[in-house]
Amino acid sequence: MRLTPRSAGFAGIVAIAAIVLLAGASMATLPASVADPPGATNSLPGSGSRDFGALIADLWPSPVDPTETASLAATPPPTDTPAPTASPTRKPTPKPTAKPTAKPRPKPIVYPDTVAGARAYVKARIGTRQYNCINAIWTPESKWNPRAGNPSGAYGIPQAFPGSKMAAFGSNWLTSPITQVKWGIWYVDSRYGSACAAWDFWQANGWY
Repeated sequence: MRLTPRSAGFAGIVAIAAIVLLAGASMATLPASVADPPGATNSLPGSGSRDFGALIADLWPSPVDPTETASLAATPPPTDTPAPTASPTRKPTPKPTAKPTAKPRPKPIVYPDTVAGARAYVKARIGTRQYNCINAIWTPESKWNPRAGNPSGAYGIPQAFPGSKMAAFGSNWLTSPITQVKWGIWYVDSRYGSACAAWDFWQANGWY
């Protein structure tokens, strides 16, 4: 039979093991003083304190499990991967606020071009107190008659002198109560400061 290198190595190990067993048996038959000298250990020369089983393990290494080798090769080496950082929290986009709608402007009050409409216009324009003062002047002057005339040349509700001055507020000054009282309000405000101040002057002088 032809020995392979592996079988030849195994045969050598078996031979060594047999020699060691024979040596141990022969040592057991020797007297204690010869077999075990003081300080001696039951071990092979050069093996220190290693026993027979360790010697056999060195001479006949255990085969390596191929599955264990594959698992070691498949396991990637550990890497210093940085810990994932938390993504920043996105703030909600604010909803656009609706622009406030502009309030519609109130429509101007249109007063009828009559004596009653002129009275309402004057009261709304200067207030009740100032209206009472100017009414106290115009009642004896013209009795609120838009066609009232005076031989001196005064004309209309406010008795403008001459009456053509009222044309600055409208070309219809001869017949329009609204145009005449607009001029009359401007006159007392610009000359006396207010209708009540003009009333004070009229009471002291009988004219304004």
